[in-house]
Amino acid sequence: MQKIYFLKSTAFLLFILTALFICKVLIEANIKENVPSVSLRKVVGYLSEENPKEATIAGMSVMLGFGEVATDFLFLQAIQYFGDWELPRERKFKMVYPVIRATVTISPHFVPGYYFGALVFDELGYIDTAVDLLNEGISNNTRAFELWLYRDFTIRLFKTKEYKKAIEGIKKALQLKEHPPILDRILAYAYEKDGQIDRAISQWGKIYISTEDPGIKAICRKNIARLIKEGSKNENNKKNKYNEKLLPGGEIKR
Repeated sequence: MQKIYFLKSTAFLLFILTALFICKVLIEANIKENVPSVSLRKVVGYLSEENPKEATIAGMSVMLGFGEVATDFLFLQAIQYFGDWELPRERKFKMVYPVIRATVTISPHFVPGYYFGALVFDELGYIDTAVDLLNEGISNNTRAFELWLYRDFTIRLFKTKEYKKAIEGIKKALQLKEHPPILDRILAYAYEKDGQIDRAISQWGKIYISTEDPGIKAICRKNIARLIKEGSKNENNKKNKYNEKLLPGGEIKR
């Protein structure tokens, strides 16, 4: 019965897609668009083994020129598989991974595909796969700062504790225009986690100088005072190494 239902539902969807394709051809007959080509073979290749239903529907959608339809369909399928609590962890990964790969192959600028995919892989214990996906997403969507934050803050600072990699990534994100201000504070925190107390204090000082927000200034003062106190206890730091010279006019003191 399930097989019959699948065949009927697939046939109906293909009929709808064909009708939509005809309408699209009629509407765009005299319009030239610069649309990036999608490798149908690659998309179907990702899906054919574990996801034959998705391979059929997504493949036909791409072939008929409805990449966005395929993207939405696959993204919803990925959510459905991840939410299936009856699937064992490894099986769930095998089902979700090809769907996510096909999704971002069809639509490389679909940021939610990268973010959700990384979240799923991370939750299922495949952190390296999550980072690889985020790297790809950042490469294709440089200003998608949520991807930078997930990779360098959530994963590298808290899960894998790769502090130097986190610092490197955050500094690159800070070079981009219109980056979220929270990245400056995350960099200070990353320096602290890496044991670079002097740079952490210096970064908080830069934030203090650059902001007009009294609330942010208060946060800077609090963190600088705390770090100076902690730094003074460290044998590798000279006592009173950080003082009123930190900011012009000695605004922040121990």
